[in-house]
Amino acid sequence: MRICSGYLETKRYCKGNIILSEPALKAFRQQERNNRRDMILTSARRLFATKDFRKVTSRQIAKAAGVSIGTIYNYYANLDELFLDVFLKNAEAIRSLIDKKSGNKAPDFKTLCIDYVAFLNDHMTFYQMMGYFMLGGDLSPEATDKLNHTMRALMDRIEAGMREAGIGDDSRLKSHALFSALNGLMISYARYPGRTPDDIRAHTLRLAELIADAFLAGG
Repeated sequence: MRICSGYLETKRYCKGNIILSEPALKAFRQQERNNRRDMILTSARRLFATKDFRKVTSRQIAKAAGVSIGTIYNYYANLDELFLDVFLKNAEAIRSLIDKKSGNKAPDFKTLCIDYVAFLNDHMTFYQMMGYFMLGGDLSPEATDKLNHTMRALMDRIEAGMREAGIGDDSRLKSHALFSALNGLMISYARYPGRTPDDIRAHTLRLAELIADAFLAGG
């Protein structure tokens, strides 16, 4: 039993001048925890946009988010898992973009290819992190499951676009080949010396269109 802002309470708790029941307090604390995690993610994403994400430290992220370094590790076992969380947000964003444009139908194949490369141009962190994880980033089994689930969902969209375009035979294998080709052109030209970002964007989008045409011609 306790007194809270003039009220006699048994299973209620104070938050400032507000009286919270036990379930409400639990929900409030969870919301606070979610807010801190969002601050960490937002700060990490901003730092990743300004430098190579592998050079960002937990100290820099903590300072930008206004939290202690220990707080970061309350949410993530290591920085790779934080990197993964940022990566998954971007992967969900590209999948949502594809779904929004296609509605309830399979995505248009050429549009899908161009939009994917445009997204990589606009979200270089996503492109860099994908390469890092695919080349063997040190992830926990749980984090690896999350990565696999998200990437399978993205590959499902690509495969659906190929089937809609009539590229039906071995569509899963061909979707992997397309994914490799689109990412490969970014590896070749995303940081090409002597080219402006606008030049690189225009060139990579043209290459994405040519890759789409090649797959369509091959059936």
